[in-house]
Parts: sequence; structure tokens; C-alpha cells
Amino acid sequence: MATQRVCLRVGAQLTISALILVAAAAHAQRAESILQKSRDAYSQMKSYTDSGQIINEYGTSSEDKHTFSTAFNRSPRHLLLSFHKQGGDNYVIWADPDAFHTWWKTTGQQTDYPNPNNTPAISLSDYNTQGTALKVPTLLYAKAFGAVMLALHDPELDGTDDIGGHHCHRIIGRLSDLYTATGHEVNIRKATVWIDADSFLIRKMVEESKASPGQRSRKITIFEPQANPALDDAKFKFTPPS
Repeated sequence: MATQRVCLRVGAQLTISALILVAAAAHAQRAESILQKSRDAYSQMKSYTDSGQIINEYGTSSEDKHTFSTAFNRSPRHLLLSFHKQGGDNYVIWADPDAFHTWWKTTGQQTDYPNPNNTPAISLSDYNTQGTALKVPTLLYAKAFGAVMLALHDPELDGTDDIGGHHCHRIIGRLSDLYTATGHEVNIRKATVWIDADSFLIRKMVEESKASPGQRSRKITIFEPQANPALDDAKFKFTPPS
């Protein structure tokens, strides 16, 4: 009788464990499905605009705030990403059908990237834009950049939240950069992304890196996106100050 009770308890525990694994797998599958729908939404857009804010939290209580805006048209190709750093610096990436270009207020230098070697305008602008260049632009140009903003490892659906009046899926996972020479992962960080349940546009992203005890290393990016707006050419005009 005692042996039978033990077998029943073991069987029940195994059943519970199996149900937990099934639920976890379902959550992971659901999270990946939402991420893919978001990737598809951006890669299929004909036009896009956003405005946003980046909040960097570091040390025990330090905080920097920056702003940005994006305008995009797929055909004819146009892009204008303007990043404004706290303190007054400005970094701009813009594109026309012939080339991509960058301009940095600190140096006053314009750099041109003619087709077909135009991707460095985005890939080399990560630092000067506090990571903004490698977020939405990598989704809009997913074929060139692999939609790295949403390349979350081990994604899980963690619930829902209201962000700015929009019902959003909350997905958690891990982001990292790959050191090409060795294949070693670097800059590993926890990532949480809030994806609009209706439009599948990204409303918010939080990245947290490991910090010393009592310290913070958190980047919060907030987006106000709009899919497929009507944009005229004036939206993309940028002339670097002389």
C-alpha cells in the first residue's frame, strides 16, 4: 500500500513537471510567434515614422535622457534618423536612392556611403546614437541586418501591459553581440520588449546588463510609432549645417 502511494506521488509529480514543460514550451512558441509578426510588420511597411526617448540609468542614481525621431519610405528609398543627445549633441543618418549618409554635430563631418556598400552608415552608428541606429532601422531593413533588435534568445511571453494607452504583449529574453573573430558572445543583457497587440509595433524596450552590487546598468527606449503614414519628400530633407 505504501509502495502504491509512493508510486502515485511520483506519478503525480512527473505529470505536474510534464505540464509545466508543456506550458513553458507553449509560452516560448507564442513569444516567438509574436516576435515574428512584429518582424514581418516592419519588413513589409511602405512607410514609417516615430519619435522616442532613451533613458540611461547607471551608477547608484545617475540618469541621462536622449530623444530621437525616425522617418522612412521604402520606395523610393528614404530614411531620416535624428538622434539628440542630452547636452545638445546631434547625430543624423539619412538615405536617398543612391546612398546613405551620416553627420555628427561634434565633428561637423558628413560621411557618405554610396550603394551598394551603404550598410556601415547604420552598423557603425551604434555608439553615436546610444543604440538607436541598431533598433528600428534593422527591422525596416531586415534583409541587410537580420532584424537584430528582435533577435531575442530564449524568448518568453511574460504577460501584458498597457503602454501609453496601447495593450501590449510583454516578452522577456536575452540579447547579445557576437564577436566575429571567435564566435564569442559579448554584451550579454536581459531584454524586455513590449509589442502592441494590435499593430505589432514596438512601444518600449528595456535592456539590463549585469552591474556591481548597488549599481544599475539599464537602458529604456520608448517609441511612439506610426505605420504607413503619408509622407512627402520634405520630411526627409536634411542639409548639414555649414
